[in-house]
Amino acid sequence: MIRAFCIWLVAASAFAEPPQRILSLCTTATDVLLAIGGPVAAIDEYSRVVPGATNIPVIAKGSALSREEVVARRFDLAFIWWYQDDAAKLLDELAVPVVRIRANRAADLPATVRLIGQRVGREDSGNRLADELAAFLHSQTNAPANPPRVYLELYGANKTVGGDSYLNDLITLAGGTNVAADIKRSSIVFSTEQLIAAKPDVILFVNGFARPGLDGVAIDRQWLVAGSRLPEAVAHLRALIQKEN
Repeated sequence: MIRAFCIWLVAASAFAEPPQRILSLCTTATDVLLAIGGPVAAIDEYSRVVPGATNIPVIAKGSALSREEVVARRFDLAFIWWYQDDAAKLLDELAVPVVRIRANRAADLPATVRLIGQRVGREDSGNRLADELAAFLHSQTNAPANPPRVYLELYGANKTVGGDSYLNDLITLAGGTNVAADIKRSSIVFSTEQLIAAKPDVILFVNGFARPGLDGVAIDRQWLVAGSRLPEAVAHLRALIQKEN
């Protein structure tokens, strides 16, 4: 059973008025905010993969966040990943309200989108997008009888996605089966022997992370972001799988 998503809220009373200067250290939040018209004032480096985010100022890399930048930009809300404790501590010290997000599975997305919309005063837009994503997920019922086995290598040699992850769901929705689906973790590192034994029909790697000995096809990181473009990402990945299988 796909587990429910978890979202932690800090200083919820600070959301009485819609925020005007939002910091996003979370690619999912960045994607959703841009889709529903949220005022994103700054992002972290990883959010640059989100279409439309290239001109937004970058002031962080992951949890590495500049105190001086936060003070100077006077953010009134920040979205961060659930595990970014260091960033949360700094933002709390500077009285910036924080929303921690964990959108770990595809089924989490509609509720995550609704919450983001509520917190930034874009509830109507957020609900519309959430309804579209929920309808899309509900419509995906025709799984192939013998789905091709897919190995998706992430950002290091033999690092791949486990069964407890959004990317596992993305592969399934695209008509494949993740070779590591039985390992209930978000990511794992295969040995070379494990990869050979997995006998993937399709090998994918993140664009820019090709390595010798891995004969596969690149996928752009924008299609791996859990967010508003899930239907397009599924269609893109399905086309790659069908072409390579």
